[in-house]
Amino acid sequence: MARPARAIRPLEIGLQPLPKLVAQGSLGPDLQGPVRRGGRGRLHRRRHGDPGAPRRRRRKRGVERNCLGRSRGGVSTKIHALVDTKGRPLHVALTQGQRHEMIAAPELLAHASGRALIGDTGYDSNEFRAAIRKRGMFPVIASKPERPRVLPKRRALYAKRYEVERFFHRLKRFRAIASRYEKTADSFLSLVQICCAVLWLA
Repeated sequence: MARPARAIRPLEIGLQPLPKLVAQGSLGPDLQGPVRRGGRGRLHRRRHGDPGAPRRRRRKRGVERNCLGRSRGGVSTKIHALVDTKGRPLHVALTQGQRHEMIAAPELLAHASGRALIGDTGYDSNEFRAAIRKRGMFPVIASKPERPRVLPKRRALYAKRYEVERFFHRLKRFRAIASRYEKTADSFLSLVQICCAVLWLA
């Protein structure tokens, strides 16, 4: 049985202390600067040598032009539609998935006719209500919760809004519409219009 050690001898390891961090939060200047890699004579900047946030990547060409945007579900395209009281489409428009409904509202309003125009809370604004009245129609739009005073709406007419939901439910039955396989917005809009024509004939 070995005897207990009377003293502990220090073990020396050849480690060098880390250089002091600079004020910017990056490693010291002796670890910064270009380094030579790969034997091709090219100089590369170390990743930790540049303090601050990473540079913003450039967007791919045609992303906005083709109505592709980021939303909760990922990259998507939003379809805006104007339908009649029987749920038949009168006009459709495309925007990026994260865009607000009011972006396409003027385009839809230009094709609207009748005595009343029904919309959900996404179309609730004083300017849009005034534009509807200017075209000789009565706005039947649900008020937003943050409105200081809830504006009255005709419940019997507002109940017709479910025709819009029925239209989108029927439109999403087409797999090519629900998934969008087309790359360009023009091709996708053409496909949406073809499906709308099929719904008219159904």
